[in-house]
Amino acid sequence: MMCNILAMPVRAATIEDMSDLYEMVSELARFHKYEPEQILSREEYAKDFEDGCFNAFIAIDEETGKAAGMVICQDSFDCWKGKTMSMHQLYIRPSYRKKSYGKLLWAAVAQAAKQRGVAHLTWKTGGKNIVALALYSSVEGVSEVKNDKGLIDFKMSREGIDKFVATFHR
Repeated sequence: MMCNILAMPVRAATIEDMSDLYEMVSELARFHKYEPEQILSREEYAKDFEDGCFNAFIAIDEETGKAAGMVICQDSFDCWKGKTMSMHQLYIRPSYRKKSYGKLLWAAVAQAAKQRGVAHLTWKTGGKNIVALALYSSVEGVSEVKNDKGLIDFKMSREGIDKFVATFHR
């Protein structure tokens, strides 16, 4: 997946990024106390990436060249709408938060969704994640689908994707 949202420190992940992605997923698992549930090895993670099971974008700190955050996304399909995309595990390392990396990673996924011509983009977030909820509610075209077990499901329509991506091309 390529992303051409203006010049920014976000790019499509490659196999060389799997170590950083795996570390960030592990950090996220520790934060959510899911670590015992994280059973995929680093090698299996890389193999699944190579097999096309998921795609990812990575935010790079331009000063240090280190990974600042990541988002995992996956192609999906809706029987009535056709191609769709899901966004998973948007994560920004604590020292890089409040620097717009989250929005830039989300924009990279939206750009990929636009390029693929998907009908909609979906994702979930915890109902107590105030920062994420504020971010998602600040963008036109995002709708809350349902609230289930503390998670809120969100959907962005094709039109919402187009408008969101356009805000980065002004």
